[in-house]
Amino acid sequence: GTHTAESLGYEGPVRVAVTVKGGRIADVQVVQHKEKQFYSALTDTPAKIIAKQGVKGVDGTSSATITSQAIINSAAKALASGAK
Repeated sequence: GTHTAESLGYEGPVRVAVTVKGGRIADVQVVQHKEKQFYSALTDTPAKIIAKQGVKGVDGTSSATITSQAIINSAAKALASGAK
């Protein structure tokens, strides 16, 4: 299923949708944000979460730490809500 959650980014809430299929993270998408820069974090961080199949050990994008952390935190919350 797909689970969404949000965390505070640099400019406001960053909402992330995490899709889990067959017990694996199939997709992570930033679906809503107000970030005005650091766009690389909006694509790099979800790709890293999918590659690692979780949020542990995912490094933030250089000079976009707040945005990256918001994506990681949102994904963690979404995964936790899906595990309930």
